[in-house]
Amino acid sequence: MKKYQSLIVASFLGIVMFVSGCATTRNMLGTEYRKESVPNSRTYFSQVWAVADDDGFRISGKLRLKGPFGINVPDYVEVALIDEAGNIIDSRKVGYYPRILSGRRKHREARFTARFEQAPPSGTVIRLENVN
Repeated sequence: MKKYQSLIVASFLGIVMFVSGCATTRNMLGTEYRKESVPNSRTYFSQVWAVADDDGFRISGKLRLKGPFGINVPDYVEVALIDEAGNIIDSRKVGYYPRILSGRRKHREARFTARFEQAPPSGTVIRLENVN
């Protein structure tokens, strides 16, 4: 009986957290914004999130190696916000961590986060590029 009580309490807490919004953050990429990646022979982007919160607008994701070796990988990720007319609204050049992408197991991806003061208008294209 005690097992079922703890299961009921845990389920109730999970539902309350989900309904109140504490457990999830809404990804705005794909609904309000589109992602565009500039092709690179060594890397690609995955798990990209665009989130508007109290601190402004945040874009984060992972930079991954395409092959087994992390040789001559550019040092930065450039995140540009482009409006529907093709004009650059704002851009940030941010580093990724860990800095070394050696290609060995568990060293084939790095995380990056770009922060902006305010959220761009709906329909904005988020362009990602791996640059020096």
